[in-house]
Amino acid sequence: MSFSHPAFLWLALLAPLEILLVLGREPRLERSFLALVGPRRRGRAKSAYATASIYGAVFSVLFILSSALGLSGPAWGSHAVSAETSGLEIAVVLDVSRSMMAQEPAMGTRLQYAKEGIRSLLKAAPGASFALVAAKGDAIVLVPMTGDLEAIDSGLDYADPDTLSAIGTDLGKGIEAGLSCFTERTGASRVLVLFSDGGAHGSDPRKAAAEAKRRHVRMIVVGVGGEEALPVPGPDGAPLLDGKGVARLSALDAGLLKSLAAEAGGHYYGASDSGTRVALQAELIELGRGGKRTEYEVEERSGLFALLALAFLACRVASSIFAVAGRKE
Repeated sequence: MSFSHPAFLWLALLAPLEILLVLGREPRLERSFLALVGPRRRGRAKSAYATASIYGAVFSVLFILSSALGLSGPAWGSHAVSAETSGLEIAVVLDVSRSMMAQEPAMGTRLQYAKEGIRSLLKAAPGASFALVAAKGDAIVLVPMTGDLEAIDSGLDYADPDTLSAIGTDLGKGIEAGLSCFTERTGASRVLVLFSDGGAHGSDPRKAAAEAKRRHVRMIVVGVGGEEALPVPGPDGAPLLDGKGVARLSALDAGLLKSLAAEAGGHYYGASDSGTRVALQAELIELGRGGKRTEYEVEERSGLFALLALAFLACRVASSIFAVAGRKE
């Protein structure tokens, strides 16, 4: 048995107090009662009053105990409940390298456009769990796997090039970090969604993509950016320069990203392509068809004790009426 409000159990201490009060006042009440009864009916009235007093005291104690138990929220036993579940876990890997800060003519910065796409995913897969990974020259899990979508939304606010000190782009580490976010929950469908403009300069990310396939994780790659090479802004907003003093340029490396999707047996989408969000949403809905699951809820028994308390109170009142009726016979 468990209690949702155990503090109310202290009310049960009123029960022994009630017994002490009954023992103290009953002799005086009995003498007063018998003084009102004629000599011929005194024997019968005394017997009736004693019986009514005993039952009255018992019902008073039971009323106090039932009330204390009812208010404390007792629960025991369980019953099966059928619930809908998506059975879907989504690890979102967001490329936060400097090239993602490039200003695209039609979408603003690539990073901001990717964040908008991720926020649309949160609405596209109701009931799913999400994790958020920021990837650059290294990778970090910003939010572990959770059903709290507000936590993911807040985590996106902190995902930028300053989140990690490591320079460059290592998508392989990002994918590996995303794979580490999945739980061991049986029957869950696992999806890793990578938002990036490509341009990997670290370890070969195709090995990590192959590992995703080996673990039966569906990998979806979303390419952010256009084919035009654009200046990569530095921390101060000015274009980054290479060793020769020439501004660094970055364009969407769709070839690399498509090869990652192919290696993992997944799909590639262009973030700016019409219909991408609809197609991505449809794929996630299909992957998240988990049907029903059976859960067990503990039976809450407060109502039972409330009914008992009312019954004992009614019996206490009836015993008092019986005692008075005995005097009138």
